[in-house]
Amino acid sequence: MAGRIHELRTDRAKLAKEANSALEKVQATANTEGRALTAEELAAQDAFAAVPSAAVSAPRAEKDPKRGFADHVEFLTEVMKARKAQDGADVADERLRTLAVMDEDGLSFAMPSGFRMKAAVGSDEQGEYSDTYGGFAVPTTRAPGFLQVGFEGDPTAGLTQRIPMASPHVEIMARTDKDHSTSVAGGFTVARRSETQAPTASRMSLEMVSLKATTLAGLAYVSEELLADSPQSFAALVDSGFRQQMGAVILNEKIRGLGGAQYSGVLGAPCEVHVSKETNQPADTINYKNVLNMRARCWGYGQAVWLANHDTLPELAQMSLAIGTAGSAVFVPGQFGSTPDVLLGRPIVFSEYASTLGDYGDIMLVNWSQFLEGVYQPIQSAESIHVRFLYHERTFKLWTRNCGAPWWRSALTVNKGSNSLSPIVTLNERA
Repeated sequence: MAGRIHELRTDRAKLAKEANSALEKVQATANTEGRALTAEELAAQDAFAAVPSAAVSAPRAEKDPKRGFADHVEFLTEVMKARKAQDGADVADERLRTLAVMDEDGLSFAMPSGFRMKAAVGSDEQGEYSDTYGGFAVPTTRAPGFLQVGFEGDPTAGLTQRIPMASPHVEIMARTDKDHSTSVAGGFTVARRSETQAPTASRMSLEMVSLKATTLAGLAYVSEELLADSPQSFAALVDSGFRQQMGAVILNEKIRGLGGAQYSGVLGAPCEVHVSKETNQPADTINYKNVLNMRARCWGYGQAVWLANHDTLPELAQMSLAIGTAGSAVFVPGQFGSTPDVLLGRPIVFSEYASTLGDYGDIMLVNWSQFLEGVYQPIQSAESIHVRFLYHERTFKLWTRNCGAPWWRSALTVNKGSNSLSPIVTLNERA
């Protein structure tokens, strides 16, 4: 409003100046012609004299800290518009007029000579906002500690069957008893007999399970300057990083290792049971029948753990079992870290190393007690100044010798029932 009043007063002053010029021309004409002013000319002169003078005063914009602008964005937008105006154009926004420096006649705001913005706060003082004008004077400090995302952790840790290894190659004798149709003891049978009747002889079948440790290693070079100058122990950072990476590689191999120099993973294991998708099941979904069928094929469900990719959570969290007009939750979320997420009564752990939603391996049910894991040498570390002595670098090396694999060579044929059981159950692809 203040800007508008100022604009109106300015316009009136301009008109008054033009009227004065017109009256002066009339008087000069009368003098040149050697005559007095006519009655009409005198009446016009008297009427103009009766109008009060229109002094132009600056609006009281100082009472509004924002000068009528909603925020700094609106102010800067209008300034840019004004700067883009061509020479001779008046400033369009009346709020900018209150901040502009007027020409010598006190009336014109024409650009560019007639428009100069007054100095704004923050343009003429020392401050941290600019390195050039003071920021360089403020020192920086280095906070202690080290930020890292790292490894989510191995959800199978402590669940596998640990095998002590006194040598790199360990063999374990096992009973072949994966067919319970006639015997649960690897072939031994018993039977009722009549008096004086000889029992039927039976024998047990055996197999050998073999574990052979291989080396998993990491190597890094670090300059002596960095080791000496870093405020944190860079050697400790190297050690921590390698240990996390080893844990991630081992978990990935437990899931999909190919054997040989790697672990033999649960995906593709000889005893693995595949559960088919439902007829006409949409792609990239998991439904109640899927997990129920997986549960039905699991051996030792009381020790089993569900393992799934994070992508599967929206599917699992909305899953429910219809009971009449109500229903029962199939997935139960954990409580503030004190209890785990639960699916059909057993813990479910989400891991980035499971396959993405819809792919084979996105959800699996595993009894990890049937997975053998041996460590011949726990993680060792060493460093050397000699390997790259000429480069003034130190060599860091970490390694471990271990192995792991499911020991079942086939799924279990049950005594009664049409489906075999396994400690490893997976869901086929849903593409």
